[in-house]
Amino acid sequence: MRGTRFRQFRSEKLLLRNIFLIVVLVAAIGILTLFAYFYLDDIYLLKERGDLQAVAEDISMMDLSDREKLETELSDIEAKHNFYIELYYPRDQLIYTTSTNQATFDPQPADEEKQETLKPRIMRILEHTDLDDVSYFETRQEYYASAKYIVYGTLFRSGVAVELYAPLELLYDNAKTAFWLFFVAAMLLIVVILSVMIFHTVSFTIPFDTISRITNQIAQMDFSKVCPPFRLRELDELSTNINILSSSLDMTMKTLTTRNAQLEHDIENEQKLRENRRQFIANASHELKTPIAIIQGYAEGLKYGIYNDNPGECYDVILEEAQKMNQLVIDMLEVDRLNSTKIEPHYVDFSLRDRLVTFVEQMRNITIKNGIKVQCDIDPTYIARSDETLFERVISNYFSNAISHCADEKKIVVSCEKMDDFYRVSVFNTGTPIADNDLLNIWNSFYRADKAHSRAEGRFGLGLSIVASAQEAQQMRYGVNNRPNGVEFWFDVRMAKQEKDPD
Repeated sequence: MRGTRFRQFRSEKLLLRNIFLIVVLVAAIGILTLFAYFYLDDIYLLKERGDLQAVAEDISMMDLSDREKLETELSDIEAKHNFYIELYYPRDQLIYTTSTNQATFDPQPADEEKQETLKPRIMRILEHTDLDDVSYFETRQEYYASAKYIVYGTLFRSGVAVELYAPLELLYDNAKTAFWLFFVAAMLLIVVILSVMIFHTVSFTIPFDTISRITNQIAQMDFSKVCPPFRLRELDELSTNINILSSSLDMTMKTLTTRNAQLEHDIENEQKLRENRRQFIANASHELKTPIAIIQGYAEGLKYGIYNDNPGECYDVILEEAQKMNQLVIDMLEVDRLNSTKIEPHYVDFSLRDRLVTFVEQMRNITIKNGIKVQCDIDPTYIARSDETLFERVISNYFSNAISHCADEKKIVVSCEKMDDFYRVSVFNTGTPIADNDLLNIWNSFYRADKAHSRAEGRFGLGLSIVASAQEAQQMRYGVNNRPNGVEFWFDVRMAKQEKDPD
């Protein structure tokens, strides 16, 4: 039972204190009950002796010469205290007894019959105790009956002697009755105490235990539990305040968690940006070394007359490398601008077909020179919404990349597909598919799948990096897919508002 209690209530200290109080109170009541059981008779006997002495004192103050008044007063005492009274004058002559209710001071009554009625009680003395010269206590028992009496006797100054009889059986009956009344009251008191303790446990211990468990969960940052309402107003207010505090802490923790996640994301992006810049600078330095070395070599050759036979070729090489270096610097600045600053695109609406057809026409000389056939079939109703500069950057790099890698059939196809709320523009070129291990890296700055071929054409692996930065600035997707006979690069463009919702 004790273990069950402890499992039900975690407030063990409070429960132990209540149990201790109950044990102390029950022990105190038990001790008082035992004391009453063993000593209540003696207490009643002591009180009865005191009453006998007090009554004897009252009788000593009475006027014994007034017979009627004396009989009335003695009858009242007998009825009130349930005493038997005997008066003697002189000490061996009985002049009043409770059984006859007669009183006289004639030591030799003339009426012999009356004299016969004034016989003293015949009893045997069981115990005798002298108090002083003229008073005593005795315990007497009738000769022919089991009734016992406590007797108090004394001698008044008037010479009248008195003996007062109090029945012991009645005294013990009263003591027994008092004991049982005390016992019943004690049991009722114990029941009341237990009821109060149980009520206290139910009304306070359980709510406090519940509040303690929930606040402990709150301390561990678990806000899933709430305090239930309680009947007591103070506890209900406490429960409500704890719930409000828990809700506020929960919202604050969620906000802090979100901000912390965002901060971690920003820190991660910052670290990634720093790494990209470091890698970018390292790659840029590496790419610049070659043209600088070539220019330096030819310049020194011209200076020391090594190429005097054909100086024009040296000038052409120096000029070509300078142009490549200039284009590299321009692309580097563009990549850095797109990556290091937050671009705010300037969106305008334009016809996809007109813009793409115009671009293809501008590149006609290059495609004809390389023997490439270009197909551009775009629906004239497609109206896009995009930043014109960024759009041209993307399509220019895709188209240039397609021209550089176009092979086999020598064919480039520019197409457009209408999706949910955007267009997907694709640039396909026939040729060799991209290796799987290069598909994810081609978007990195200075990464070239065919390094020798790209260097010869003056490309440094920045075009697709510019595409990625331009699309991410507009929050649009981009990608590449290998086809059976070539490679398809694609990018998404927003649909113009009137195109999405003609109404």
